[in-house]
Amino acid sequence: MSKKNWRVILTGALIILAFIALWDTYKLWTMSDAEVQTMQDDDPGALLHLQQEAIRLGLDLQGGIHVVLRVKLEELDKGAQTDAVDRAMQIIRNRVDGLGVAEPTIVKQGKERIIVDLPGYTDASRAEELIGQTALLQFKLMETADNGNLILSRLDSVIAEYEAARRGEVADTAEVAGTDSAGMIDLLTESEASAQTTSSDLMAELLGDSAVDTADMFGFDEELGLSEDESPLTSRLELAFSSRTGASWPSFAVAKNDRERIDRWLALPAAARVIPIDVQFAWGTRTEIRNSREVYYLYLLKRKVQFLGKYLENISLRRDPMSGFVVNFSLSGDGAARFAQLTGANIDKPLAIVLDDKVESAPFINSKIRRQGQISMGSSAKIDDARNMEIVLKAGALPAPVEIIEKNVVGASMGADSIRKGFSAAVFGLFLVLLFIGIYYRLSGVIADVGLLFNIFFLMAIMSALGYTLTMPGIAGIILTIGMSVDSNILIFERIREELRTGKTVRASIDAGYDRAFVAIFDSHVTTLITAGALFLFGSGPIKGFAVTLFYGIVISLYTAFVITKQVFDFRKAYRTLSI
Repeated sequence: MSKKNWRVILTGALIILAFIALWDTYKLWTMSDAEVQTMQDDDPGALLHLQQEAIRLGLDLQGGIHVVLRVKLEELDKGAQTDAVDRAMQIIRNRVDGLGVAEPTIVKQGKERIIVDLPGYTDASRAEELIGQTALLQFKLMETADNGNLILSRLDSVIAEYEAARRGEVADTAEVAGTDSAGMIDLLTESEASAQTTSSDLMAELLGDSAVDTADMFGFDEELGLSEDESPLTSRLELAFSSRTGASWPSFAVAKNDRERIDRWLALPAAARVIPIDVQFAWGTRTEIRNSREVYYLYLLKRKVQFLGKYLENISLRRDPMSGFVVNFSLSGDGAARFAQLTGANIDKPLAIVLDDKVESAPFINSKIRRQGQISMGSSAKIDDARNMEIVLKAGALPAPVEIIEKNVVGASMGADSIRKGFSAAVFGLFLVLLFIGIYYRLSGVIADVGLLFNIFFLMAIMSALGYTLTMPGIAGIILTIGMSVDSNILIFERIREELRTGKTVRASIDAGYDRAFVAIFDSHVTTLITAGALFLFGSGPIKGFAVTLFYGIVISLYTAFVITKQVFDFRKAYRTLSI
């Protein structure tokens, strides 16, 4: 393969990849507000996926809330201060997920501060209340499979009627809001009867002190083939079951894109009326990869709190050669007696670890746990998962109090104004650069202009592919890149002019111009890359956004100068004169 061919093929492949990377951004940014609202109503999961794949706008561009928190280390024992900030960040992250904020930023600043940015979220009072509260770690039992099936069946009926009414298939939408109260009473009675039936089997043998995580025990059933119209909720759930005992439990895998839709269904007044008061639906704290897809776990729990995390002590993480990472803990006093009674009465049943109404994990109880317990993360668990479990348990055992020391609300109108002014500045600067280069260097300047446009195109594609959040400093970095992108071509063009003045041929002048300009161009770009790297490593927030756009813009400018425009000049070597 010749030099010319590999440049053309590589550039063509990169253009195709860039178009693919930018497609979601183009699709989202060209949608009208009405189209976005329609998509939100009809398929919120698809809209969420589109927002996550497109270039996201930062707090300063779309509005939102900026909060600075301080962890009150002085209220903790000296030994507990080591990872107190990490525990507080985990608490806040779990709560922010419940706000439905797309791509929030939660970073540590210094030794005791946490910065929280919630782009697109403007309810300051709710955010302050949610973030500032102390976390509560609870242990709850899971509802039985029979009662879970009854509840899901009734929910399917209610949701199916609601969806039919929303599509105009039911004339009287008031029927959707109404539910036979006797049906709910019957359901509660069956739940109580089930509890009474199983009460005689609650005391189990003492088999030791260990527990097994659901990640090892749960698998997925095959697709149930349920009709989406008749069973809108159940058709989106995959049942998780215990492979050890064969008993199923109402915990389900839900496709990531379906979560928002299911939340909306469960929030319906009619749905709330068919869910017994003594049970609750709870999501897992994070997504997991199952069967090559990203899913959330949805659990049906008994609402009663069986045990509080404040009784846990001496929580530590270690690696077991046989079962992977394990989290050890101990109990004392009343806590030990209560936990022994709880675990002894529920052998081979899942016990959900709930933090702020989200299930961190639901390990099965292997045996009665007296004073020493262990949660196995499973052989496939990563160190981050195990570390996260340790932090969560510590957060419940010793909450890290925080206080809000700074809170700023950026309005949506201010963000829109920033976007308009930033876009105008970028377009105006780009126009002036293109005009100057095109006039001063004639046809060669037009070629440099094409390289500059490719530079911006590839930069936007990389930002989209990496899930970059665009901020005002990021736009400033793009504008700076516009100016710097032509520097390489200017150095090359001046070198070529000097060679032409000495009487060399066009071919010899082009080769000499590129060869002699390379060292100067490479040195200048490397020093700029070092500066961008330092800004990224030691800066925070907006400074990092500027550093990222500057870094990738400089790298791409090297490619466009020595690959794309060089390819065009290789074609021009056969010319007798050169327009430059």
